[in-house]
Amino acid sequence: MAYSRASLLLACLVVAIGACSAVPVGEEVRRYDGHKVLRVVPGADNEVRALKALGDAFAVDWWKGPGIVGRPVDFRVAPEDLTAVNAALRVAGLAPTTLIECVQTLAQAQVAGAGAGDRAGTGLDLTKYNTYEDIVAWVKTLPTQFPHLATLVPITKSYEGREVLAVKVSTSKSVNGTAAASNKPAFWFDGGIHAREWISPATVVYMLDALLTKYGADQSVTQLLDHMDFFVLPVFNPDGYAFTFSNDRMWRKTRSKNKDSLCRGVDPNRNWQYEWGKDGASTHTCSESFEGYQAFSEVEVRSVGEFIKANLAIQGYINFHSYSQLWMSPWGWTSAKAKDFQAQDEVSVKAIEALKAVHNTDFQHGAIATTIYPASGSSADYTYSVGVEYSYGVELRDTGKYGFLLPADQIVASGEETFAAIKAMAQFMLEHPAPRQ
Repeated sequence: MAYSRASLLLACLVVAIGACSAVPVGEEVRRYDGHKVLRVVPGADNEVRALKALGDAFAVDWWKGPGIVGRPVDFRVAPEDLTAVNAALRVAGLAPTTLIECVQTLAQAQVAGAGAGDRAGTGLDLTKYNTYEDIVAWVKTLPTQFPHLATLVPITKSYEGREVLAVKVSTSKSVNGTAAASNKPAFWFDGGIHAREWISPATVVYMLDALLTKYGADQSVTQLLDHMDFFVLPVFNPDGYAFTFSNDRMWRKTRSKNKDSLCRGVDPNRNWQYEWGKDGASTHTCSESFEGYQAFSEVEVRSVGEFIKANLAIQGYINFHSYSQLWMSPWGWTSAKAKDFQAQDEVSVKAIEALKAVHNTDFQHGAIATTIYPASGSSADYTYSVGVEYSYGVELRDTGKYGFLLPADQIVASGEETFAAIKAMAQFMLEHPAPRQ
């Protein structure tokens, strides 16, 4: 593929002045004083390639990576790299705007602004970003609080030994803490596969609380649970999520050790056993999109994947992320349309219409590869490949003002609007069943 003169100049410039900037992250507590988030909008394919070259040379932290012409690209830049990065962008004819002046300031405000008390009376403050430990402790109380609805579903232990713990919400009564048999279709959704995307677990926790507390009080929830079961996993990547609280707010990956590398972790949304290792994933261990040495290398990913594959009642799946406000269906590994794309996209439209009706928040919809960027080895591609027709990857609030550092005062609004979308999607699934064989 031919590269433009600007792309070649950029590649030379960034290799010359940025090759030493890719320093592996250690175990220290990392701060982001003076780090900025910049945005550029590539207007042609050669500009997309130029941005990828910049990312390779500087190991920039992509918040919205390059992939599609006309789609904004957001990335974090350290203060020591800012002059060089701006020079490289000028060579490529790209003019950045600044979205966030100081990442550390917003990160501190995100925690300091949290918490207005337990909103629903179930023992967890739904208005703040809770730690892994607090979320799991709360989850373990749910079968006692809601004995006829909630059952714990232990999926596995993480690389570092933390529980990957889901909840089954079903009107089929549990016996001795074990879910009774059910012939209803099921819907799985999870949060926190990427550790730094805090609004994802917070929104999933809000919706789990809503399912439990609104049954019998809200007609729409009652009708859904009378006809459908839900599996909810609040924190998919517990090691990474815990690390964002203790050491590095911007950590994305798992925390597994990589052989012959100081860089730890694998991107758990590039590690699924379907079309693994293709476009949109990296073979470099220090990359935020490192695919792993093989598909399903990460115990968290493999265990969730095997659970969903084995549980044929599951007909719907959502993997929640942030940010960008996108409701997306397969495929991620290719720009070709999935066989069931028309039905999948119809669901997306109904979901985002219901979502918008709550707080007037606009989402876009489409296939993953053509809506955000190519991403092989992703969760939604895998679940669709094993027969879950209604499989989605959803990017929650916002569109870039705060990015991964969404203020805690938006948690409830995100939960409310996303729960409306979940209900609309579940209703569609009941009206248009897609049983697995």
